[in-house]
Amino acid sequence: MAKVPSPLLQQRPFRMLQYTRFSSRVAQNALNFALLLLIVDQTGRAFLSSLLVLALVVPSTVAGIAGGAAADSFPKRLLIVTGDLLRAVICVAFLFGPGNVASYYLVAVGLAAATQIASSAEGAIMPAIVSRPDLARGNAIGHAVGGVAQIIGFGVLTPLILRVFGNEDILFGIATVLFVLAAFQAIAIGRVPSIERREVGGNDAGPWWLVGWVEMRRDRRVFLAALQLTLISAALIILGGLVPKYIQDVLGLPVDIGVLILMPAAIGVVLGLRVAGFLAHRVSHAALSTFGFVSFVVLLAMLTFVDVEADFLSGYGVFAWLGSIQLGNFDGGGVLAMVVVMPLGFAYATVAVSGQTVLNDNVPLHLQGRVLATQGAMTAIASSAPVLLAGALSDWIGVVPVMAMLAVGIGVAAVATMRDSRVAGLYERSVPRSLH
Repeated sequence: MAKVPSPLLQQRPFRMLQYTRFSSRVAQNALNFALLLLIVDQTGRAFLSSLLVLALVVPSTVAGIAGGAAADSFPKRLLIVTGDLLRAVICVAFLFGPGNVASYYLVAVGLAAATQIASSAEGAIMPAIVSRPDLARGNAIGHAVGGVAQIIGFGVLTPLILRVFGNEDILFGIATVLFVLAAFQAIAIGRVPSIERREVGGNDAGPWWLVGWVEMRRDRRVFLAALQLTLISAALIILGGLVPKYIQDVLGLPVDIGVLILMPAAIGVVLGLRVAGFLAHRVSHAALSTFGFVSFVVLLAMLTFVDVEADFLSGYGVFAWLGSIQLGNFDGGGVLAMVVVMPLGFAYATVAVSGQTVLNDNVPLHLQGRVLATQGAMTAIASSAPVLLAGALSDWIGVVPVMAMLAVGIGVAAVATMRDSRVAGLYERSVPRSLH
């Protein structure tokens, strides 16, 4: 009788991978939010907060591709440990630094570059320790772990430390401990089996920085899934640069308090990842991504105009309570924002898991690090100019029109990629795999 594999979380390599991801992501999310709050407090400009988001993303272009190539060539546990310890060193350096705005950007760039070393290896190690039929479920669990870490980092650790103690040095000290803990947890993953390099379609082609791109272009399904991941990720990055101004101008709250109102988005992400992980091999990628994009665009538009919607709905009996909520600056618009962001996170997760599953299922194992890193670089390039433009425009014309333009832009781009995705799906069903 064949041995039934144990559930993923009972398998030590997978469990320890999730532990190290959780520890490092709690620290990274807390520091990202802290840097954003420090810059908002000292400058108050959306353009400069968008510039910080860019500083956290741009290293994905160079460091990400280099990290992906390293993840396919060097011991993955060693790279995870290296990335975690480098981030711990950067936190210690911050504690002895000048603590000015320029140093915040330098720390952001350093943390982002070191993160790529660890995250590329984490992404590449997954197919080596999880069987292919379980990859969708493994990705869903991994994303859920990231969502919980985001809630704790954004919604608990940073607001608690900065509000109660008012000292960012304490937060960076805690992050140092978490990064060191993550390094030890990575060591506990154990020996990772070597990956067989002779796979169909798995020959390295071109220089190391182009291998991921060449492999991605070989399979139209992979390329379109990567485009959709790039689009949804870039939208989230641009939105991240606008969130501080949205909280201040639309919700009328301090950023560190207002972000708690948006925390249900992380809960929606966790739920969406669980559902999408279950559906990834049962529903077509085109159907899942279409549902995700349509929902994301509609909900983003609703989030943009929450004050108008709350005023309108409060005129109807069943929603009259929206007009009676007034706790300081927190009103019906804030309540509606809390309601909308949860399914918004769910919609994002649907696109993310379906696209990630396509990449894991169709990219040779020994090239996964480089393909995933190339997709990350595509996101960085696609979001670089728009995130700065969105920040500058929101300072000039206001955040609401800019978020409306973002929703329209995502919708137009999504229609184009989904149309090509359906064509690719028909092609794949009509042409034998051996002829691709």
